[in-house]
Amino acid sequence: MRRLLLLALVGCGTDGPAGGGAQLILDIPNGVLDPKGYTTVEVTMHDAGGDTVRSAAVSNGGFDLGDLDPRPAVSIEAVLRDDSGAAVGYGRTAAALDLVAGASVTVPVRRPIVYIAGVNYYTNAQDVDVWFGEAATFSDLTSDTPLDGNTTAADKPVLMVSAGAELYSVDQPVNSASGVVSGPATIRAVSTADHAMGPMLGTIMNGLVQDGAGSDDGGTLVIGTSEKLYLVSTRPGATTPVREVAMGNFARVALVAGPDGSLGAIAIKNRVATTGACSPTAELWWIANAGDEVVDARMVATGGFSDVAADRGRGWYVDACKGELGEVTPAGVRSVRTDLGKPTAIAVSKGQAWIGVERTAPTALAIVVAPVEATSGAPRTLWYEPQDQVVGAVNYPGVERKLAAGSATFGQLEIGAGGDYVAATITATFDGARIAAANIPRMTFETRELRVFDAVSGGSIQRYRCWCDGSYTIVSINEIDTWECTTSTGQTQPTKPERDHKLSSMTFQFGKK
Repeated sequence: MRRLLLLALVGCGTDGPAGGGAQLILDIPNGVLDPKGYTTVEVTMHDAGGDTVRSAAVSNGGFDLGDLDPRPAVSIEAVLRDDSGAAVGYGRTAAALDLVAGASVTVPVRRPIVYIAGVNYYTNAQDVDVWFGEAATFSDLTSDTPLDGNTTAADKPVLMVSAGAELYSVDQPVNSASGVVSGPATIRAVSTADHAMGPMLGTIMNGLVQDGAGSDDGGTLVIGTSEKLYLVSTRPGATTPVREVAMGNFARVALVAGPDGSLGAIAIKNRVATTGACSPTAELWWIANAGDEVVDARMVATGGFSDVAADRGRGWYVDACKGELGEVTPAGVRSVRTDLGKPTAIAVSKGQAWIGVERTAPTALAIVVAPVEATSGAPRTLWYEPQDQVVGAVNYPGVERKLAAGSATFGQLEIGAGGDYVAATITATFDGARIAAANIPRMTFETRELRVFDAVSGGSIQRYRCWCDGSYTIVSINEIDTWECTTSTGQTQPTKPERDHKLSSMTFQFGKK
């Protein structure tokens, strides 16, 4: 590791060693993925008394934040920024610690990179679709390069999981005829210095892998599949690297790190469908002692639960049937507000909730922002957009058709760089009626997108449509029979067919969900 060294004086030094200073060390990978272009460091210290924010210019690999009062149980976040103020590196401590004179505190820092994964297919000489696993695509948000699918990592994962400074790939076999993912899933570490693949850590045996989350110390993963909930220890020499925690269909998970170093998890079993009528039959589960061999897993509530998130030792949920944001604890749930419409995705950072809301007439998606403790006052709309897609006739350049979405849903929603970026995955379907007079057939398309926004302004940073698949119903030989998605302003797509992803997962390096 290459290290930047920050020297911050703690108190007056009367109770500590000569100099009375505390060293804050920012660990950066010694590799091609090192943060670059930073000129300032911004440090936020969270404790029971509130937040303290300091910044300083980088000079000769070091920087000085000045005098700081000693304080117990403080968690630290660090952001490296360039001259424009953009975050080019971010990290945080894995647990609260005591900041005292003579202490040395290490914070791992990584580039803000977002990863997406999924499957793909090609059509062989016999006109048969052959499905296969595909390397993950990633977007380095410190670069202005539009995403085109050519930046790849891992082998052929269905799930990429960020765990603090660490990154993990979950690979699972794909049925070549149907595209269904099933069978034993293997877990491997991916280097955040150069994306090199590590050895296999363990195997998940049952069900379609659906969601995952990692602890900030990189030592624990929680994985939800269509059949079971698993806890994975990534620590060398673990007696049981993969443990089955509960039976059932677990589609959303999050890890909750307590201020005392404890680790819990929350998960949704039988998640509500995000389209059609809302049936409040989902189960919200709390898993205590997630980092230990003895695990207490139990259901704490039923409802229309659609997503979960965690921040600063607390767990949060959204209920799509009630339009509700609330807190989940080992004892049950506590409603905070019920004015959100149809919320189906949530991410929380620094006491703020970013909530994905699905709307109709027209079919549209929105991301709203609200303090997690605010029970009144309208949430701020960060982004709102009716969902549509333009398709073009392959053999007739200039012939295009704009389709409105019949349905649009959020997949994953995460916060990056401590609150600078918000990323979402979106699945939408588009139906177009036959237009006989124009020789346009009836058609149906499905698209999947990665959207990345500035988490304060809502400005678009990346709009990458990683999947577009359509079918047509031809009833006349005169009808135009070959159509494909085109790109809208600001939208990019894979430059090669083999880089398409039928998106199944998204994760942010050092992300919050």
